[in-house]
Amino acid sequence: MELSAENSADAVAALCRAMLRPVESASALREIESLLERLRHAPPDERAASATQLGRLTGDADPVLRLSALAAITGDLRRYDDLLDLIEPEFGCPDLDRLLHIYCCMGRQLFLMRMDGASRPGFFEDRLFPYYTRLIGAIRDQLGVVPRPRPAGNPATGRLVLVTNQFLSLRHQPSRDLLSYAAVLEERCGREVVILNTNIMPADIHSLFVPSFASSVEPAFDGKQVIEADGRSFRMLSSTGRTLTRDKVDWFLRAVEWHDPDVVVSLGGSVVVADLLVAARPTLCIPTTSGLTPSLASIVLDYGGGSRPAGGPLATSWRPFRFLFSLIGAPPPVQTANKAGSRAGYGLPDDAFLCLVIGNRLDEEADGAFLAMLESLIDRAPRVAVAFAGEAAALPQRLQGSRHAGRLFHLGYVTDMADLMQAADAYVNPQRTGGGASAAEALAAGVVPVSLPGGDVSAVIGPRFVVPDYPAAVERLALLAGDPAILAEASADARSRSTGRSNPADAAVALSRYLDEAVEVHGHGGMGERICK
Repeated sequence: MELSAENSADAVAALCRAMLRPVESASALREIESLLERLRHAPPDERAASATQLGRLTGDADPVLRLSALAAITGDLRRYDDLLDLIEPEFGCPDLDRLLHIYCCMGRQLFLMRMDGASRPGFFEDRLFPYYTRLIGAIRDQLGVVPRPRPAGNPATGRLVLVTNQFLSLRHQPSRDLLSYAAVLEERCGREVVILNTNIMPADIHSLFVPSFASSVEPAFDGKQVIEADGRSFRMLSSTGRTLTRDKVDWFLRAVEWHDPDVVVSLGGSVVVADLLVAARPTLCIPTTSGLTPSLASIVLDYGGGSRPAGGPLATSWRPFRFLFSLIGAPPPVQTANKAGSRAGYGLPDDAFLCLVIGNRLDEEADGAFLAMLESLIDRAPRVAVAFAGEAAALPQRLQGSRHAGRLFHLGYVTDMADLMQAADAYVNPQRTGGGASAAEALAAGVVPVSLPGGDVSAVIGPRFVVPDYPAAVERLALLAGDPAILAEASADARSRSTGRSNPADAAVALSRYLDEAVEVHGHGGMGERICK
């Protein structure tokens, strides 16, 4: 909900007071973040005026807090330029946890599409990627961890290490994707795989950057592990250490040396342990999201639907690819003739045109603009109902406050997503980066996706199902709700798109080719020179 000018002024005054007090607890930081969130939803002119006033009144506040708060209100990436300039001298005697925390917080805001890319074209290439490479160099030098190169001429071992920043549980989509890729690499590429769960992202707050970020760590996964899933066993080495220490990083590097893999494969960007190894071993990165991937690997695959960057750090390493989700190898869902039975178990109306919204960040992603679009849709097509699947704390109360509360349903976490898909007619995507896995499941079930451009979902579903803005989404969904023939045609197109995407055999062929190429590229010098000396 947008603030009035008077309310914005009150929020700025409260924010100034909170930022100028000593910020010495998580609750004090959350108070600041709550006030920022209110201002972030104000009209653009009010946000600009609020940022000007805040900047003028908070000159004595912590500078990282101040600059990140101004960026949060305006979405202006030039504030991050200023912040990176500010902390540049810290590399002389780096607090690694602090520098990594600032990097991860900044990346989080970019991932959540909170920042305006047009405000600072080339930010990734000019600032974020160079900062990351310098951070990798600082970690190497400060901790004294220099991986020993694999001796030239050593025969292939047929082994890989698959490195991730975070493995949590089978309820966590990236964790399921990790196991899926381990299975493909072993069963279809003929490689022996060991997973390294590094938990390198900061698990605690090490700076006053706002909005802050702290990664989740599963305490049960510590040391040598065997993960059982879908009748398979996966070997994993995991550390639950919450800070960057020499012992933690060196333990993983020694594990790599002992296993002697042909290639180090990272799943996702900014995988620090994998990027520390780029000068020592062949490396390949499989991104888990669309957009530009911070990775120093010799080969960086595309997420899907992209094209080679014309310049910048990925122009040489980028390769075409299409990400496969954890539904690979699973039988295609069977669409039931009658949706009523599927809906009854979720308490959903059996006569509705049912839209699904799926995510694990619904409190952030199903924002005011998205809910306003859904209300306009129900105004236009009253038989529409919307089900939200995913854990959320604030969303249920916001749905209850809608004028169409009786047509909006929060289901919480849903274990059997394939079963829920059988109940749905359309999959509606808010503006966000993530969501690719649920979009792939929607296509497989013949549920018609509707998405704005940009982000993982649009890369998965293709241009056939992308609309330019929320008003166009209302038009498209109202058309589908009102014309069974158009809905049936779009559903068939969705299944056709899924068939063209989810082919693990083709993916295995491409992965095998790229693994061999990574060895070849490394033999010619690789990308190790990127790390700052």
